[in-house]
Amino acid sequence: MIGHITQAAVGRRGRWIVIGVWLALAIVLGSLQPKLQTRAQDESATFRTRGAESTRVHEALDTRFPEGGQSTATIAYVAPPGGNIYAFTSRISDDATALCADRRLHDLLSVGGPDGAVCGTSGHALAPESGPPPFSDDSPTSMVLLGVTSGKDDTQSVMDDVDEIRRVVPGPHAHGLRSYVTGGAGFDADRGEAVAGIDGTLLAITGALVLLLMLAIYRSPLIAGLMLGVVMVAYLIATGILYGLVVAGATTVSGQSASILIVLMFGAGTDYALLIVSRYRDELRRSGDVTAAIRSATTRTSPAILASGGIVVASMLVLCLADYNATRQMGPTLALGIAVMVAAGLTLLPAILAVFGRRAFWPMPAPAAPARAAAAGGRWGRLSRLVGRRPLLLASLSTAILAAGALGNVGGRGYLDMTEQYRSPPESVQGQQLIAQRFPPGRVAPLDVLVSGAAVGRVHDALATKADITDVNSDSASRDGRLVSLQALLAFDPFSRAALDAIPSLRAAARQAAGPGQQVEIGGVTAEQHDNLVAIDADARLIVPLVLALILLILIALLRSIVAPLYVIGTVILSFAFALGCSSLVFTHLMGQPDSDPNLSIFAFIFLVALGVDDNIFLMTRIREERAAGRTTRDAILVALERTGGVITSAGLILAGTFASLMALDMVSLFQVGFVVTLGLLVDAFLVRTFLVPSLALLFGERNWWRPRPLRRRRIAHAAR
Repeated sequence: MIGHITQAAVGRRGRWIVIGVWLALAIVLGSLQPKLQTRAQDESATFRTRGAESTRVHEALDTRFPEGGQSTATIAYVAPPGGNIYAFTSRISDDATALCADRRLHDLLSVGGPDGAVCGTSGHALAPESGPPPFSDDSPTSMVLLGVTSGKDDTQSVMDDVDEIRRVVPGPHAHGLRSYVTGGAGFDADRGEAVAGIDGTLLAITGALVLLLMLAIYRSPLIAGLMLGVVMVAYLIATGILYGLVVAGATTVSGQSASILIVLMFGAGTDYALLIVSRYRDELRRSGDVTAAIRSATTRTSPAILASGGIVVASMLVLCLADYNATRQMGPTLALGIAVMVAAGLTLLPAILAVFGRRAFWPMPAPAAPARAAAAGGRWGRLSRLVGRRPLLLASLSTAILAAGALGNVGGRGYLDMTEQYRSPPESVQGQQLIAQRFPPGRVAPLDVLVSGAAVGRVHDALATKADITDVNSDSASRDGRLVSLQALLAFDPFSRAALDAIPSLRAAARQAAGPGQQVEIGGVTAEQHDNLVAIDADARLIVPLVLALILLILIALLRSIVAPLYVIGTVILSFAFALGCSSLVFTHLMGQPDSDPNLSIFAFIFLVALGVDDNIFLMTRIREERAAGRTTRDAILVALERTGGVITSAGLILAGTFASLMALDMVSLFQVGFVVTLGLLVDAFLVRTFLVPSLALLFGERNWWRPRPLRRRRIAHAAR
């Protein structure tokens, strides 16, 4: 099947048709990429859990209450050192009045000042009218809080509103009175700002990095540019298709998934291209015929590329089973990108190589036949002979190194809260930290409590007596009068682990007070974070075994054996544990980051296991090919290691380099994912695939290809037909 497709793609007419179709699709669909980035900025539903109690509360407030979905910004005013905040009450009141009259704040619901409501719609109370006093008394840098509520909570609307609020108030760098816009709206706006334009940044960094690495490998700007161009065409088409699916409601996309799509497509796509071009160069040396060399190279590498792409696609689609939205969004986005990339690698790249022929390697001399035998020397020849002499020693040392690094996982790590999400804290984080020092910190992110009207009093009193709560306020009633919303203020930082741990007991107390048959649910940012952690843990227990099972089945089908797939996947799991453990030590003791994003482990696992298997697939398929050509298993392993060492290591280096580009971003979560995956891929390329897997293959010998008798009979019967 692949042979027929390749033959058509490199034919005299077929090559131009293939190139024309791909370029036309890239031009038409590529124009949608900026629109996808705009969609990706709206992360209002990304960091919630499907079906969770906090999500139900959010949806009920959005659809059943007069104010609908809303976002609240808290403005913290700080007097200058030695100053008195009361001297600035006139300026603060003027700001509140200006916000009320600001026509750019189209969805403004209310502004609450130090003395109560400044302006607001009817139908709900304003939080500043009750609860702790808005003035702090920690001289000399006292502060006052101002609340601004908007009727929209989608990311772009929140960003627009917060930008306008920050334009009106003094700001954190003003002389004299300073202000910090924080609260839920401030956090959402700063995160939206952090991911805005992230695609362009990653495209520039990743593209430049890939180009430099390929220039170093081939010393030919033309072949490097051609491979990078194929990846870029595939990326533009994939993002255009993805935008159409998002508009149709078939899937969603976030800034996080859009960022990783760039890295994954450029890294994996370059690997596929590198494998084909390297084999094309070898075949060109052997035959001297361009068309025959391209057909042979694509036909011989396509099983490995299809298996590698199939593993990534299957692994990503498993993510669709997750309940946590941020994890589930990754699935279709990344699976689509890899599927398009594999198609481009097996059709567009061969067609382009057929057009350029030997000129593709300009200005370097074109490969000429016959090739000079490299078995007698060279770096990979010497390394191959070393592995052949000491397989047991190298396997033992490699395993010991990986196991030692994995010990860094002992003890676990804490989870990043919302104030730790940035390497350079934005205004919202700075404001929250100031408020936590001077006020009951729960004021910035109150819990939303929905309760049946008949049980309001009982639930109010039960929560008010809890040590974890400082105050409970009535907010509003639903349109049908059946539900009442309360706001409960936590006694500690609402973004801390202590606040998250308090949610189950608060929910239990509220349900007990409400009594049987009465509805009561607790939501809000803190409850959402708690529900997310529960969902991520449950998702991991479902996704990890499914991904491992799928990868194992694909490897068994590809290698037609049981033993080799088992130790291949085992070594990749060990390298994942090494990367996560070593990274934990580096984050904690060198970078001062003792906490990690809750998704770090599952994302690192998916990428390292799915992508780390690639190098081993390329090696093992070459071993099978050399063995099928008449070599013994031992000779096939050593020859395959020597002949594929350079290209596979280069591919691993490029893939690691593309993930390293995530480390240039300000988001701690993406930085940590980039660091862990980069380290794991480098270990796979330079230790696991170079020493451990070949050594194990030599130790197992002919047992590498063992499979149950029924499978052997089926293979014999198939061959007989």
